[in-house]
Amino acid sequence: MKDAGRPPARPSEEASGWWPSPWSASVVAAGRVGRSGLQADGGAVYWVESRPEEGGRQVVVRAEGHLPPAEVSLPHTSVRSRVHEYGGGAATVANGTLFHVEQDDQGWYRTDVGAGSGSGRTDRVASVPLLPNPPARDPGTRYGDGRITRSGRWLVSVEERLHDGGADHRLVAVAAAGSRRIVPLVGERDFVAAPRPSRDGRWLAWVTWDHPHMPWDSSEVWVARIDESDATIRLHGGRRVAGGRGTSVGQPLWCRDGSLLFADDRSGWWLPHRLTAGQLGAPEPEAEPLVRVQAEFHSPDWVLGQATMAELSDGSIVCRRRQDGCDGLVRLLGPGLPGGPGRSSWSIEVIAQPCVGISGVTATGPDGAGGPMGSPVLGDRVFLLGSTATEAHSVFEVSLDGAFPARRMSAPPSVPASAGDVSLARSFTASTPAGPVPGLFFPPANAQVDAGAAGSPPLVVFCHGGPTSSADAGFDPVVQFFTSRGLAVAVVDYRGSSGYGRAFRQQLDGLWGEADVDDCVGYAVALDEAGWVDGGRMAIRGTSAGGLTALAALIRATRFAGAAAWYGVTDLEALGADTHDFESRYVDSLVGSWPEAAQAYRDRSPIHHPDRVSGEVLLLQGADDPVVPPDQSERFAAVLGDHGIQCRLVIFEGEAHGFRRAATIEASLDTELDFYRSLFGGPSGRR
Repeated sequence: MKDAGRPPARPSEEASGWWPSPWSASVVAAGRVGRSGLQADGGAVYWVESRPEEGGRQVVVRAEGHLPPAEVSLPHTSVRSRVHEYGGGAATVANGTLFHVEQDDQGWYRTDVGAGSGSGRTDRVASVPLLPNPPARDPGTRYGDGRITRSGRWLVSVEERLHDGGADHRLVAVAAAGSRRIVPLVGERDFVAAPRPSRDGRWLAWVTWDHPHMPWDSSEVWVARIDESDATIRLHGGRRVAGGRGTSVGQPLWCRDGSLLFADDRSGWWLPHRLTAGQLGAPEPEAEPLVRVQAEFHSPDWVLGQATMAELSDGSIVCRRRQDGCDGLVRLLGPGLPGGPGRSSWSIEVIAQPCVGISGVTATGPDGAGGPMGSPVLGDRVFLLGSTATEAHSVFEVSLDGAFPARRMSAPPSVPASAGDVSLARSFTASTPAGPVPGLFFPPANAQVDAGAAGSPPLVVFCHGGPTSSADAGFDPVVQFFTSRGLAVAVVDYRGSSGYGRAFRQQLDGLWGEADVDDCVGYAVALDEAGWVDGGRMAIRGTSAGGLTALAALIRATRFAGAAAWYGVTDLEALGADTHDFESRYVDSLVGSWPEAAQAYRDRSPIHHPDRVSGEVLLLQGADDPVVPPDQSERFAAVLGDHGIQCRLVIFEGEAHGFRRAATIEASLDTELDFYRSLFGGPSGRR
């Protein structure tokens, strides 16, 4: 439906890239509100929300009943963990008490936000520091991904301690009452995550892994018995119950009957597996998948606190399922449940909901806290965090039986999207010499312009980061910023992307900087051959790892007029030597072990091949980036200039890996748009 009073579409009078758009860079930047960390407590749902116009400050928001969402973290507080640099898991709520990590000192704080109070009581309380000596405490010690034990005495958390040789990680218990006491629990492994106390208070489950593996390559679920008192807490008999070399596990979740649910990809797909309460004490427990399908119920653990599975009060499980590149919400029904199978297997029921991309799922029982086994499931409340085709990163309550339409819990977008201005994703799989490459195509869309009269549009290929990320069909204001101006966008799920099983993820092993590049080039060529784009006007862009892909495309091919990289990798050797601990061995699997694979590192680093760069370059970089330090962009810009290659480098002070401030995002988008206009031409032949 077009906006009221808007004139009908007219033939295109402006060159592609110059169409009048409802989304200015400032509107996109201010409205690019991110939401994460969805969880429920009592009858309320909570999440962490970013505020670009406040310098990227992050706050905790609560929605309850039909009341509007309200900020419950204290004013001037920014809730953000920097564990592994990517953070996540910066807040947890238990019985009306908020525990959060303060961005400035990276310590845990406790705030009483009340229960059933609507907008909260945070204007009358102060946050209680739980760790020694804030704010003077060394910010090189970081915390995240905490959960309260059943007794309420202890907050079990991940701790990261930075030092010159890297970082140490362990699980610790922090006294919840504010005595500033910290008790170490687990510290024998390189990495730990997802500490989850059981509902009955008897067990702790967690995930662990070691260098050189990433958690989506090889990781393990461990359990141990908890012994706690007011004075101390200990673990006894810790042992591995799932995972190991060549298997990825994640999201341990304790169920009401004492069983342990988790995601496991031993089948080649991340599927929900379960250990019964009786199996936890067995010598060699063997979990079975609840379902056997070719779909993913988990994603790579780049951030802490991933939660895409939740138990309902009758023992069924509501989950995000990704299949064939598409997200959906499903309910897994166990034997004996109404609507479930009669034998020992589980069945899948699809739940209607509005999102095409889902990143979080949570639920509450009829009593607001998760009722006893067997209580009526229709009394449960299910919430999800996701994006629709016209709205990004929103929280919805959905009905299990379709009794009511999905209800938005988060604030509506600051600028509502008119249907005529929104480009809807089209699934497109390219046939390439290396095999089929999936992805999404977003054609130009603008209610004021007849896109069909404009001819074949220029194309911008988006190379996602990770490189284990994936294309998302949900509303992305950055994509719409370009499509509403007459540019087509393609988001490519090149080899190594997640959502297609372990085998597809591993197809990039040893081939980063080659296979991903060839897939993106092949995707663009296929769109040209299909007549969807103008093959003579194509550019490529990428963020982080995707920046390497985009820049390398100017070296391995001549199909693109230019490449834009946001905090992109240019030097693989420097990345391995000068990045943070979490990713310090990641390149081992993607390229090869150093120094044995030194030649491959050099061959695939754009910085070593300025003489082969076939197009113009734009580099956007944060001055404080610890993942891809600014030195990489600075050196690359210098060598391009020495070889006469057009290159513009913009460095933003105060920004790190992933821009957070509205002013930075606005400047970056305007700069990138001008870059494409110079490549593709402007009105009256202007370039």
